[in-house]
Amino acid sequence: MHLPEGSSPNFDIDNYLNRIVPASRLNRLPKPISHFLGYRAKPPTEPGHVLIWFWSFFGTFLGILTIAGSLKASTLIQSYHPPVIFASLGASAVLSYNQIHSPLAQPRSSIVGHTLCAIVGVGISKLFQLNSSFEDIQWIAAAMACSCALLVMMVTNTVYPPGGASALLATIDVATRRMGWHFVPLVLLGSILMLLVALITNNIQRRFPVFWWTPRDLTRSHPGPSASINGTPDVDVEKASRASEQTLVKQMSHASPAGQHVVIISADRIVIPSDMELSNEERQVLESLRTRLATGMDLEEQMEQDQQVKQEAEVQDGRLIEQVESVGSSVDSQRTVHG
Repeated sequence: MHLPEGSSPNFDIDNYLNRIVPASRLNRLPKPISHFLGYRAKPPTEPGHVLIWFWSFFGTFLGILTIAGSLKASTLIQSYHPPVIFASLGASAVLSYNQIHSPLAQPRSSIVGHTLCAIVGVGISKLFQLNSSFEDIQWIAAAMACSCALLVMMVTNTVYPPGGASALLATIDVATRRMGWHFVPLVLLGSILMLLVALITNNIQRRFPVFWWTPRDLTRSHPGPSASINGTPDVDVEKASRASEQTLVKQMSHASPAGQHVVIISADRIVIPSDMELSNEERQVLESLRTRLATGMDLEEQMEQDQQVKQEAEVQDGRLIEQVESVGSSVDSQRTVHG
């Protein structure tokens, strides 16, 4: 028996979905609105750790308070006897208000991924409850719900760790299990409320989200898996640009000297090893390189612009010196006349 190679079979749903997903138009919205939706004309400067701690604390407090208060204030929701708040939303808060740059914290994962997990969890729970001895096989239902939820998230590119917890809650928590399918809209409601709070608190001194649907550039056309350009099969470049960050790091690591970190910069993403810490200045340098790639500006153009700016500065300095010398000469001449 021969196992398939690591590079095959391969499937990425975004190769098909991105053909119909429109590119971002946030830059066309009024600045106050686009700002709180995560759009920035220039790469923002990341605040210091103390401010990050404060905004993470404040956002988490406000987010959980908003969700729990909304559930408690609604008589309709209370008629289903839900818990004060679903435990999985606590894990969501850590991602939504602290790890805001992580791909796992972006709206596509937090909304779509979390809701899909709730649907899978309730579905698996309902299926196993058809057995009269459900209490005896509940542990199997929990394992099946979590694994199926993870599979769905991977296929849809919406991996969201708190979603696994929601799938488990639908099978092992008595109160959640009694709610049945009503659990799904409440998870969706909680995720939306948490996102709305995050859009406000995370955009005061930081930037969130990094992307709404995908970090890829949707303004470019993406040929299909079997497409070709000018008769040449689309293999290496396009395949590399669509690979996951972990795959890219592994591929580059094999080509780099042993023991060295690998940093990958493309027009739509920056990939760094998980154990590498970067300062704000280093992040700005990487972001400037990514922006240069995205705008298509090569090194020679950048050097020409820098040289032009330098020459203009030198001309202005020369004019300033001439003006100073002229003023000095006039002062000396006046002194000579008075003398």
